[in-house]
Amino acid sequence: MKKTAILILFFSIICCVSAQTHLPAPQENSVSAQKKTTIDVRSWQIDDRYGIADTCGVDTVITSFQDNNPVDNYSIANSWNGNLGSPLQSKIFFDRTEKTDFLFSRPYDAYAVTAQDVRFFDTKSPYANLTWRTALPKYHEEDYFRALLSMNVNKYLNVGGLVNFISGKGQYLSQNSRMVNGGFFASYGGKRYAFNAVFMINDFRNFENGGIDSLNYDLKSYEITPRLPEQQAVSGYRNYTYFYNHRYSLGFDTERTLANDSVVYDFVPVTSFIHTIKFEDTKKRYFENAVDTNFYANTYCSNKFTKDSTKYSALTNTFAITLEEKFNRLLHFGLAAFVEHELIYRGNFSDTLYSYADSLRSYSYKNYENNLRVGGTLSKNEGKTIRYNFTGEVALIGRVIGDFNIRGNILTSFRLLKDTVNLSAGAVFNSVTPDLFYEKYHSNHFNWGNNFVKTVNLRVKARLALQKTGISLGFNFATIRNYLYFDENALPAQYGKQLQIMAFDLTANLKLWKIHWDNKAVYQLSSSREILPLPDFAVYTNLYFKTKIFKVLTTQIGMSCRYSTAYYAPAYMPATGQFYLQNSEKIGNYPQLNAYINLHLKRLRFYVQYAHWNSNVFGSEPFIMPNYPLNRGTFQFGLSWAFYN
Repeated sequence: MKKTAILILFFSIICCVSAQTHLPAPQENSVSAQKKTTIDVRSWQIDDRYGIADTCGVDTVITSFQDNNPVDNYSIANSWNGNLGSPLQSKIFFDRTEKTDFLFSRPYDAYAVTAQDVRFFDTKSPYANLTWRTALPKYHEEDYFRALLSMNVNKYLNVGGLVNFISGKGQYLSQNSRMVNGGFFASYGGKRYAFNAVFMINDFRNFENGGIDSLNYDLKSYEITPRLPEQQAVSGYRNYTYFYNHRYSLGFDTERTLANDSVVYDFVPVTSFIHTIKFEDTKKRYFENAVDTNFYANTYCSNKFTKDSTKYSALTNTFAITLEEKFNRLLHFGLAAFVEHELIYRGNFSDTLYSYADSLRSYSYKNYENNLRVGGTLSKNEGKTIRYNFTGEVALIGRVIGDFNIRGNILTSFRLLKDTVNLSAGAVFNSVTPDLFYEKYHSNHFNWGNNFVKTVNLRVKARLALQKTGISLGFNFATIRNYLYFDENALPAQYGKQLQIMAFDLTANLKLWKIHWDNKAVYQLSSSREILPLPDFAVYTNLYFKTKIFKVLTTQIGMSCRYSTAYYAPAYMPATGQFYLQNSEKIGNYPQLNAYINLHLKRLRFYVQYAHWNSNVFGSEPFIMPNYPLNRGTFQFGLSWAFYN
């Protein structure tokens, strides 16, 4: 009923707009002509160490709104079980992220909201945005709801809230997923004192079906027997983040004359004293109401339930002092130094048979560590000719003693004919101690004990972008020694030799009259496909016609395609939530085609899409990863409404 009501409302709005185009235009001196809504919303994100702001756009993108979801935003090619809200890993190596230091959080990076993901606002009037998406058929729908509200209490203080909700019933048995994340954020930008605060929750729950029985299974039926007992296995992940960054600045006032000859005084910060406190509390759980001994290679207790969990908590305090760029009028660069203390708690619990005397079956493990790091930054963030940022840090105390991280980025812009060229480059060189859960973990199905050495990683990147032309060329290279991965038995392993990965990517947004062709392609190579398999080529292409109807309704009609070459894609292990190697089935070499209509009317965006319309056209359904098929053709639609008052 609610979907029907929304469709009726939407088409009623279109009819009203169509009728209004035939009404006489109001006189210039009329009241309606004099009243104009002023839209003034600024948005930025911050780094979680210094709290330095990086301006970003408000989500009002008109083009390709149908692709604006967590999975498609994460990467152009992903391994997952096909249901929104389920664990995910990008097939593009350089798109993979590690938002936290907790091993078991990485499959949820595409959906999780951290302090660095939060967008802060400065608004002249309250700003809100509501987004809702759904996918049919009935009883297998996939719903996504997002609500954002931000308002200024006064000239300096802004408060806001965010809620994301995903409910995916899945197209196959025991595939349900549910995600809730959101929280509150606030920012204050006074003359000398400023702060950014975040409280965020990420809560995921998904049934584990282990995939379907065989890659040759007939997928025309929804009632396919899963490899794990129906509705018996569940994974859960929950994260709480508390973040507070504040600074006090010393500086001087400068005069500035306005157009009406009035004089105002601007405060110019010279030195800032910064403190950042961040607390993360994370838990990963796996439950089985009925233990399946056929699916897992090992089961240490088979006549009861499975109840395994891992816990990770980290309290980080960072104290920093910065010399802003304006402290040096000649060279215009900034300096910063910091000291950072980190208190980490890790717990591993298995209550599968807590009443038994066998300590392995009632395992409980706790570990605390204190780490101390120091570092500094040299940066230049102002100016048009060249900007750069170089940071170095080293761990002096704790389990990670000797770890270091050196990274730098540089950007320059210049005019070329009638276009602007952005040329950027960056590098990272670090040595990292493996997460303790790589070395020590116990559960009902997996028990391991390892002694891994530090991973040494060197990465280099470069990008050439033409702003007006819409073409961007990128290059990434990584060489990793002691690379960590999960082997064919879904157990952690370390590759002692050197591993190299190279990738080239192209973004080309082309236009001829009202016909647009947006493309993003990635070509990547791995020096050891047995250790790190990757598809050689992946592409997202979108061909569409874009115009305006009734002079107010922006209309985009098109077709998009996602494709990656075949390779031995990683398999997924439900008990640990990790992706691991397999060499029996190649996945890929299949285009997923979507046809859509995307509409924009003032502050309302709306789309209708038939996703994967080529389902079953080639005789059999494709698989995203071993045993997990791509969802069949689905009818999707959604809307987003922005409010500025």
